[in-house]
Amino acid sequence: MVAGAAPPKQNPAPVVPASRIADSGRSRSSRSPRRILVPPGARPRSAPTRPLNVTAIWRLLVVSAAVLALGACGGQEPVDPQSPEDGGAEEGGDADGELTQIDVAFVPATTGVLLNVAEKEGFFEKHGLDAELTDADNISDVIPTLGQQFDISLGTSTDLIRAAEAGLDVVQISGNTISTKDNPFARLIVNGEADIEDITDLEGRRMASPTPSGVINMAVRYWAQQEGLQRGAIEVVQVPPPNHPDQLNAGQVDASQALEPFASQLLGAGHESLGNPFAAIRLPLATNFWVAQGQWAEENPEVVESFRDALADAQQFMADSEENEDRAREILADFTGMPRPIAQDVALPTFDLEVRTEDLATWVEVLQELDELDTDVDTDELVR
Repeated sequence: MVAGAAPPKQNPAPVVPASRIADSGRSRSSRSPRRILVPPGARPRSAPTRPLNVTAIWRLLVVSAAVLALGACGGQEPVDPQSPEDGGAEEGGDADGELTQIDVAFVPATTGVLLNVAEKEGFFEKHGLDAELTDADNISDVIPTLGQQFDISLGTSTDLIRAAEAGLDVVQISGNTISTKDNPFARLIVNGEADIEDITDLEGRRMASPTPSGVINMAVRYWAQQEGLQRGAIEVVQVPPPNHPDQLNAGQVDASQALEPFASQLLGAGHESLGNPFAAIRLPLATNFWVAQGQWAEENPEVVESFRDALADAQQFMADSEENEDRAREILADFTGMPRPIAQDVALPTFDLEVRTEDLATWVEVLQELDELDTDVDTDELVR
């Protein structure tokens, strides 16, 4: 999950008990995305607005995929995109110059900046794509719909690895953000008035997590395990990122797995950071990236390349001038609902569009050590 979804509410929202620190569970999105889940093969480009309801369909989709397969038998330096040849369509467009439509799901947070800049500044169209963007609070629920409702989605290492374990054909097609020493993707922040000096002091206490099954909580669990805490030593409750400040200030939780801009807000209120959870694994480390159904990516290499090039254009655009970065922050405020003063000051993530296969291998080891993964996963098969 990611930072900057919306300004915090004034009143503390009730926490949702999720798990002890070694347990995981999937949360359901409270937001109703703009698209409707449709059966395989029936992919309308417009439909009445209905809530996305895809929780608990992993196994069903595995079976559906098998049936379809039987039926079918018979902060890095920006990358300059390649220029299309004169007189022809862009990479992702049709031969007659028509745009290729793609449906993309993302989280309305700072991690979606490149995507939305590419759409607003015309970079998708430049590369022959008509990108329809849909926001979703819980991206884990979207992953099983790839190849049916969505073509591309934001995802994380835990999403991708668990999809592979479940037998879903999902692959990484591009990088997006990484956590670094100088620019942490998240911080573990504790009540400044509590007697908490390191993660071991959280034993028996309560901690807010955006998504207990997500990469941030897995990193915190790994950190706690490395420091000698037993499974279940810290209670984890699921709290939407915008509500973390209220929960910590009200004393309903003792610690927060905080994303921006809420991490900075908490530090400004006198609370303290224990550090970057991902540092316990290694830095730099990919925090989220773009994924697609493997068969779709294999059959549409030009579209995948055009998608990457559009993101690279957006990255270059933001790096070219302060004026362009200010424009990107305006776009951030628009698609997140974040107040413009906050959007102008929030720390943006470090963007890296490279596919970091070694990071996936590291996450496989982490999940195995946490008893969250029972099988070996060939990470070379999870990238395109």
